[in-house]
Amino acid sequence: MWSPFGPPEPEHATEPIAGWRAWRLHRDEAGALRIAPTTPRPDWEPRVPLHATCSGAHTRMYMVFNPELESAHRSPEPGCTCGIHATKEPRRLRRSRPGRNAGVIGTIAMWGRVIEHTKGWRCEFAYPSRLRLICVWCLWSGLLPGVPEAVLDRDGWLRPVCGTHRSAPQASGVELPVHPTEQEMLDTYGVDLLPVEGLSVPG
Repeated sequence: MWSPFGPPEPEHATEPIAGWRAWRLHRDEAGALRIAPTTPRPDWEPRVPLHATCSGAHTRMYMVFNPELESAHRSPEPGCTCGIHATKEPRRLRRSRPGRNAGVIGTIAMWGRVIEHTKGWRCEFAYPSRLRLICVWCLWSGLLPGVPEAVLDRDGWLRPVCGTHRSAPQASGVELPVHPTEQEMLDTYGVDLLPVEGLSVPG
């Protein structure tokens, strides 16, 4: 609503905001499990809050012609696309593709500067709240909850698969048990298991 006294003061929350994300799962060079974004971004490090940065200075013309303004660009910036993204519903994560190996789904806690959009948020700081493995192909198709029966290790990238998609032509790799892999991931990041009931959404 317009006001003659200027824009309204931003709202302040005393508790982190919860949103949904999907990740890839792999082992780093030391053999430790890591969750990684589905975009070309660094891994999420265990027990360290992720701090958003903007890497799109080349697309912001005002920063190209006025580079001194870059220091004032705090991610997430209202007029930018930077920040740590999260959705409001798990089914909106179906855009993650099998080729990206997105086999982890969960909620994150968001704090600092948080900008709300119609379908989700962009935030300044985030850390996983709850995680679980999900079938790569079920997530891509939006077939939740996508409970996996095996984890396929292909060159260090781990792709959970359900019983239906285990026979898919692309489902190749060394087969690993689900629960030990999932528990290792939870222990690494110090978080709880996301209840499967949280993924049982209609549609």
